[in-house]
Formats: sequence, C-alpha cells, structure tokens
Amino acid sequence: MNKSQAALLAVACVNLAVMLLFPPYNSVVIGIRGVTTFDAFYFAFDTHPNRIVYTDLLQLEIYWVLVNGATGWLLLRNFSHRNHRISRRSALLIAVILNLALAFLFPPFENYASTLRLSGSYFDGFYFLFGDKWNRRLFVPLLYLETLWILINGAVLWLCFREGSERVPAQAKGRKIDSA
Repeated sequence: MNKSQAALLAVACVNLAVMLLFPPYNSVVIGIRGVTTFDAFYFAFDTHPNRIVYTDLLQLEIYWVLVNGATGWLLLRNFSHRNHRISRRSALLIAVILNLALAFLFPPFENYASTLRLSGSYFDGFYFLFGDKWNRRLFVPLLYLETLWILINGAVLWLCFREGSERVPAQAKGRKIDSA
C-alpha cells in the first residue's frame, strides 16, 4: 500500500465512522401504522423515541463511500511520481467533479405531500433530475449535505495528495548561484 492509498483509506474510514455514528433516522407517526418519514441524522448512541434508523439511505451512503474508495484504491495502486500521465490532484479534481455531477443528476426530492405543502418537508428519494419527477421540488437540506461532504472530502484528499517540494541538488546547497 502506498501513501496515496493510505490517505484514501483513512478518509474512507473516517467517512464510514461518521456515517455510522450519525445515521439517518425516520420518524414514526403515532396512530398511523407503518407511516415513516425522514427526520434527520442523530447520534447513534442516544435515545430517539419514535424514530428508527433509515437503513435504505444508510446503505446507499455506505455503498457510495465503498465504491468511491475502491475506485480510488484501484486507480492509485501503481501510482509512481516518475511515470504518471496525470497528477493525483488533477485526478482528484476529476473525481470530485464526477461525484458532484452525479449528486446533481440524481438529487434528493421531497415527497408529493410536501410538494403540495400539505405537511412538512420530507425526503422521498433520489431520482434522475430530468426524469418523470422533474416538476417535483428538490430536498435542499440533503443536497447541501451531499455537496458539502463531497467538497470536504475533496479538500482533505487535495491536502494529502500534495507533491513533495523539489529537492535542491547536493552540489548547489552550499554555493551561491551566479546569475550572469
């Protein structure tokens, strides 16, 4: 495992830890059987009356981190500073742009009742932006979280993937270089 893979593995593990420590919860409506709506992300080891973990969304989050981590791991397996076609930072920018494009092409939408303003705003699911549900409203809080999380991960990996400073040859260390 090289340093780039170690940095990627560390970021993926931190992402998984945060997701498991703060999973998404559904609120269970009392009096109506089986009706649940997305509530929020809560600390996992706290008590949450009338709330259950939203396992479908949690699985999507975990799969997304695992797919991104595995893809990055495979792309970085033979990385060498001497013979690379693209720098790690440039590849990271491409990966962040692709993740943002997918997040905006399949954004979270609100359910039909919240679109009609019959109730509060509730998460319904991820749908293709230009698909059948194009006239529905976006669930903006979750879209903000997605975008922010992608940008934070990109910034952390950008710092981890910095190139080492150029080394000064041993002959030029003690000498002054004349500019003539």
